[in-house]
Amino acid sequence: MKILNKVLIILCLVTINANAEEAGWIDSFDGEPEHYVLMRGDETIPVAPLTVLLIGDEIKIKDKNSRIELMLQGGSKKVEVTHEFSIFRVTEDGKVPSALSESWKSIKKFLRYWYTSTSENGPPVSTGLTKGGDESQKPNITWLDGKSRLIAGKRSLLLQWQNGKPPFKIQVTHGSEKLWEGTTENSWVMTSSINFEAKKNYRITVLDAENKEDVRGFRAVVNDKSLYNLDSFLQNNNKNKWDFEISQQLIRR
Repeated sequence: MKILNKVLIILCLVTINANAEEAGWIDSFDGEPEHYVLMRGDETIPVAPLTVLLIGDEIKIKDKNSRIELMLQGGSKKVEVTHEFSIFRVTEDGKVPSALSESWKSIKKFLRYWYTSTSENGPPVSTGLTKGGDESQKPNITWLDGKSRLIAGKRSLLLQWQNGKPPFKIQVTHGSEKLWEGTTENSWVMTSSINFEAKKNYRITVLDAENKEDVRGFRAVVNDKSLYNLDSFLQNNNKNKWDFEISQQLIRR
């Protein structure tokens, strides 16, 4: 009987996790990821920009001078959480409203750390970057391919990748000119502000601890008048060339 009860409890927890309602994502935060704890039931979720948030998630800020910004209600409500909250809980009020369900479907493929739950009709209902990665494989930069475009201007970038062994060395270059360089133990990094000039090509290089690297490029372009905001980009189905731009627009909105 005790074993049966344990099995039932585990099944209930799995069901709760699989059916947890979606709320939004982590927009940005001060300091290091280690200053924050994101709990999902008994699981600790790595804190990173674009980490998906579910109803019931709890966030604790360990450093009194730090703050974290969340996009709730499918991205329509920004919430700033500071140390004085002690523990901030994502409640039912933060869930994605039905009016934004179609927009949310487009957004969530860019978000990190989903539970993968199988629907009755086929494939997993959750998508996005998965936790971890294979350290034996070379890094794999996400959202960038030979056709990627970025709106020109002075801006910082969120760079993300999977696989590879930390620490990582990251460079942003234009031809032989090094525009930015950094190192991290994480599978993502925020650059400082860089001036990207229209009609010029740029490269991102991620090098891991075993000198395995991935190099991807993009072209900076003048903003098309028909693509002036996030919703316009999400609705533009042009062979994914705007995926990198969309991933940038989802943070610090």
